[in-house]
Amino acid sequence: MSAKLKRLALIIALAVLAVGGVRTIYPSDSQVISLRPLMLNPDNPAQRQVGALEFVEAWELRSSNENFGGISALVSVGHSRFVGIGDAGTLIRFGWTKDGRIDRATITPLPNLQGPNVSYKDRDSEGLAYDPDSGQYWVSFEGNHAIRRYSKSFVQQTGMIRPAALQKLPRNKGAESIVRLQDGRFIIIAESLDDDMHSAWIFSGDPVESATTATPFKFRPPKGYRVTDAVQLPDGRIVILNRAVGFLSGFTAKLSLLNPESISRGSVLSADVIASLAAPLLVDNMEGIAVTGAGNKLFLWLISDNNFTLLQRTILMKFRLNRQADSKKPEADTAPGL
Repeated sequence: MSAKLKRLALIIALAVLAVGGVRTIYPSDSQVISLRPLMLNPDNPAQRQVGALEFVEAWELRSSNENFGGISALVSVGHSRFVGIGDAGTLIRFGWTKDGRIDRATITPLPNLQGPNVSYKDRDSEGLAYDPDSGQYWVSFEGNHAIRRYSKSFVQQTGMIRPAALQKLPRNKGAESIVRLQDGRFIIIAESLDDDMHSAWIFSGDPVESATTATPFKFRPPKGYRVTDAVQLPDGRIVILNRAVGFLSGFTAKLSLLNPESISRGSVLSADVIASLAAPLLVDNMEGIAVTGAGNKLFLWLISDNNFTLLQRTILMKFRLNRQADSKKPEADTAPGL
């Protein structure tokens, strides 16, 4: 088989895996997560700039734990600690040391998602939101569409709701991203597309509480892309992670900026792209984004979903955000291949 045909076969396999591949299981309950450093651009090791982002470092994360992987969302919870959720109802937590090592790692099932009356459709967790004041978490699920709220440290589930609007969404195309805003409102963006637009809602408060109201709007991602996660910056803007997979390009990702104050009932919004990742740059099935730092030192962390397959990796990438990034500017330094 020629090199071109081999590449095409691999890309087709990745396209299949992007929507759910065959899970590879090796029984283990190890709580160790190891790191392997990676380059941003093997063809140009000196490259650091990607649009409005400055590359800092990247790693492949590995663990022999059978439940590690499939990471669909990531949040920073302060004190150099991160929480991620896997799309099989798995909670993945780890600390980050000053010398760039992982410590205090735990890989455990989310509460209330085990037992004879719970199926994979109940465990298909996709989005994660966090309130630093109360320590509470909200997780969105897209098999049996639901939002579940958890207490500090995920000790227990404290509430669950199946919003009526979400029940109209296709199976496995539900609430892909959930963001808690600084003012207590929530934004939920569905994975499904209709006329190249995502259904989305801004909730007046905690979506689990019955008194909370939801205002619908539409979000138009870059053409050919779908939203996989989002995070609010300290200045109030939302950074949206968009992912695509193509037969010729493989996996690609774009980051865009949205002002939540522009959201209103029935509005159709888009966000200007500030950075792109495509071959030969390091990229995989990017599904999670988190922010750390403050002031002129803001860092964006991207993580990929390996779909529990040997053909993909769990990649963690760290970028510094250019504080002069302006959504009115055209995208700078477009990645090769886009």
